[in-house]
Amino acid sequence: MPGRTRARARVASDRHPRERLQEAGTRLFHERGFHATSVRDITEACGLTSGSLYNHFESKEDVLYSIIMEAHAALDRNLDAVPADAPPAQRLRGLVEVFVLHHTRLSREATVGDEWRALDEDHRKEVRENRLRVRARFEDVLRAGVASGEFVLPELPDGDPTRIAAMAFLDMAFRVAGWFHAEGPLSDTEFSRFYAELIVRSVLAR
Repeated sequence: MPGRTRARARVASDRHPRERLQEAGTRLFHERGFHATSVRDITEACGLTSGSLYNHFESKEDVLYSIIMEAHAALDRNLDAVPADAPPAQRLRGLVEVFVLHHTRLSREATVGDEWRALDEDHRKEVRENRLRVRARFEDVLRAGVASGEFVLPELPDGDPTRIAAMAFLDMAFRVAGWFHAEGPLSDTEFSRFYAELIVRSVLAR
């Protein structure tokens, strides 16, 4: 067993320091929170000196920014794979499955992403714009479904029902990062399909 432990340590040390620092930052921000984690905490978790972080990142905030943006990029790539010309129900089902899977498979990154308000103003703006683009995908498919008669939403005299519905669906799907466990009886694929079906059925015209 000691030999196996040493082998794992060698594999970890062979990885690029930036990757190791970001992985440690993800774990520590998730466990302790961004503000309660120091640069020294991150570097010590990698077996590096405190100053080594600045060879790869400008600051602790830059580590957080990198974690958030890489997770956003992965989500965008998978959302892009959902056919934009599919019928509304099929497209909504696909978008929800992708979004839920992202938050079950990258649950730590998703939770850490909720620390985005700790970023500087320019980075906060960038993250906010990314989030709005994701929401726009859901709004677009809901509007298309309502326009075609495939979807029906509750009336909302003083608001935009498609926007509120999109926000509600995204919030519901985001929260799975905090409680879904891969060791449970359901696979993440089955779980994402259930969530997608639940959401689609809630808007289908009867």
